[in-house]
Amino acid sequence: MKPPVIDYTNLDYESMREAMLSLAKENLPEWTDFSESDLGVLLIESFAYACDITLYYQNRIASNLLPATSDEPEALTQLLRLIGYDLRSPTPATALLKIAFNAPEPTPIAIPGRTQFFTALATGQQIVFETEKDIQIANNQLTPPDPATNLRYFSPLLVVQGQSKLNEVVGRSLGAPNQRYPLKQPQVIAGSIQITVTEPGGLTFWQAVETLANSSPADRHFMVQRSATGIATIIFGDGVNGLIPPAGTTIAPVTIQATYRVGGGVLGNVPAGSQFQSRLTSIQAAIALQAVAGGMDGEDLDRARLFAPRLFRTQERAVTLEDYTDLALQVPGVGKAEAIAINWNQVVLYVAPAGQVAEPSELLRQDLLAFFESRRMITTSLKIFGPTPADIYLRATLQAQPYFLQTDVRRAVEDALNGYLAFDAIAFGQPIYLSRVYDVIQSLPQVASVFISEFSRRPNSEIIDTNGVIELQPNELPRWGYLQNLATPPVPPIAIAIQGGIAR
Repeated sequence: MKPPVIDYTNLDYESMREAMLSLAKENLPEWTDFSESDLGVLLIESFAYACDITLYYQNRIASNLLPATSDEPEALTQLLRLIGYDLRSPTPATALLKIAFNAPEPTPIAIPGRTQFFTALATGQQIVFETEKDIQIANNQLTPPDPATNLRYFSPLLVVQGQSKLNEVVGRSLGAPNQRYPLKQPQVIAGSIQITVTEPGGLTFWQAVETLANSSPADRHFMVQRSATGIATIIFGDGVNGLIPPAGTTIAPVTIQATYRVGGGVLGNVPAGSQFQSRLTSIQAAIALQAVAGGMDGEDLDRARLFAPRLFRTQERAVTLEDYTDLALQVPGVGKAEAIAINWNQVVLYVAPAGQVAEPSELLRQDLLAFFESRRMITTSLKIFGPTPADIYLRATLQAQPYFLQTDVRRAVEDALNGYLAFDAIAFGQPIYLSRVYDVIQSLPQVASVFISEFSRRPNSEIIDTNGVIELQPNELPRWGYLQNLATPPVPPIAIAIQGGIAR
């Protein structure tokens, strides 16, 4: 007897119903009534329904056993945790402010830690920044009074995006091993959590560690795990790896409190010159000295799915140039990284803060050097540099479709070109192609035709670079040059002349 051909991809209700009916016709020739009212058909349909449900859940379980196919956020988070990878939390932007005081303001001027500064986005949303420590401003750190405003200025003042949540009660200890307490606020900034426990002997401070595996039974350590939804959970030890917070009583409970900061994200990357306000009455004005950078949203699952295996390969050791690049991208605030070997024992790491083609802050440089101190080879010297901006200049003449406003055409073209060189879409040393610029513009429904007369790294050159390709060095990041042009009168971001369309 010829064995039946089984199609293992037919897993739905209809396929299984038809397969069973075909098998019944082959093995039970006396069964001729296959109408829906037949009892045998009813039994087959019931069995196909049960199989459909069972196979669905079996396939769901199987697909969520591997990071490449997992589509359940919490399942993927747990899988990545098995190889030591946690989703990156939101990263706060860092700003350097120039602040003003009235000339008669007595010195020294005290600015307490966690002093808040606010800046408003075009949408009206307020972004909060805070100082990280107490600051005393001496008289010799202030500029002479401005004759026009009678103000004295101090710079730079370092502020970090985010808002502090102080002494939040997260729970009461039960004295059990592996106690877990989720924080109430989402989007907790990494490294900002401070835990205190009111033990019978008084208030104690506990230290955050990456893992409790190296903690002794007497160590007051805790670790943090983040869920796919951005909720941070505090985890204490089991008495073998890490001390257990002692059990309290009804009269004297052991209270666990957390102080942390929430915020972060790309919204904090506001441009240079942004105005800030503070509730300190002594501060008359505050302005961003340079473009604010470093803000990153929490890691999305697609990036984690691709990035986690690369970090697993490094095993927390920086040996190859790829290791330096991959590990640097793990440091909060790093948006782009590229490692280059100068010689056998010298590595230069070019780093751009998240969201901006700009120099990394001194704080970010220190974080990177501290991060690599235990990961680099002892004979290797590491230096951190910012990217070299590669300004690209463009001049184009467009023929607009007759039924579009010229203002709408200009906006659409500028948005498309800015998307082509958006920070998240570019890489160190990435060549810029004239053909790609043509493609970006001509694919817009508002544009009938386009002629580009300038595509160069030299402003107002009216030339097209050789072969229509602008080659960049490994330490360079491209950006539209006119965005940084300080000419008077100002040059528009991209020089575009529009013909046709509706002149309005």
